[in-house]
Amino acid sequence: MPLICRHCSTAYSADSGVEGFCCAGCREVHALICREGLDDYYRQQDRVAEPLKDRRLSAPDALAYQQAQDQLERQADAPQGSFTVSGISCMGCVWLIRQLAQRQAGITGVEVSLSGQWLQLAWIRGSFDLAGFSQELLRFGYRLDAKPRQVVDQPRLSPLALRVLLSIIFTGNALLLAGLAKFAQVAALADLLSLACLGFTLLLGGAPFFHSVYRASQIRRWHSDWVPCLMIVVALIVFFTWGLASGIGLSWAAFASSLTVSFLVVGRWLVGLRRGVRPLRGVKSGE
Repeated sequence: MPLICRHCSTAYSADSGVEGFCCAGCREVHALICREGLDDYYRQQDRVAEPLKDRRLSAPDALAYQQAQDQLERQADAPQGSFTVSGISCMGCVWLIRQLAQRQAGITGVEVSLSGQWLQLAWIRGSFDLAGFSQELLRFGYRLDAKPRQVVDQPRLSPLALRVLLSIIFTGNALLLAGLAKFAQVAALADLLSLACLGFTLLLGGAPFFHSVYRASQIRRWHSDWVPCLMIVVALIVFFTWGLASGIGLSWAAFASSLTVSFLVVGRWLVGLRRGVRPLRGVKSGE
């Protein structure tokens, strides 16, 4: 039976590991995280990370970071910049990088993107050392690109917003088909199309919840998405049992199930929208 690395959660064989870790690099970073009081990282971790032995971590060029910082500070009174970060692989990484940034002198705001693999910082001119921060990130296995990202402000739908939109569309179609099912001549076709709408709603809106739970189970951790997963499964059982037992039909059961999934996806989107009102997360005193 393969063993699980205590840091990155990668599976490894007993003869290739190092004292509970897949490599010496993971062992060193694990010890560093615990020594720095950042072991909440492992409670935030929700998927397998890249082992330290597989990451390319060359020494940072202090001059390049200084030039980038000087350029950004010349452009604005309240300087900020966005940088690509290599090695971000899970929500634990997002949490850890945010904690490390908030410990830096002069930092006034920080935001980290898992999907985009970037870090956005705001700081007080003359109080922050970008080169020193890059060196700190390197100690934990992350590499900060010295060249700032070009951020283009243009409205676009996020993947989650697109999931919400499509889930609502298919749920609305399921409602229309449930209304058509009362006509005997098209009832069978309406039932079939309603089930198809439910399938698309589950694929677009429900599957990501199950994927998160499955991914976390691979590293033997619970994920908070097990609650919406349970709600979806219960909704399917209850509504289809009710639809078949009461004779109301499959169309209404499919619509009710689709509506449950849509509510859950909309709720997730609203939570994310509330968290993302500000472009940067401010650093609270004492953090």
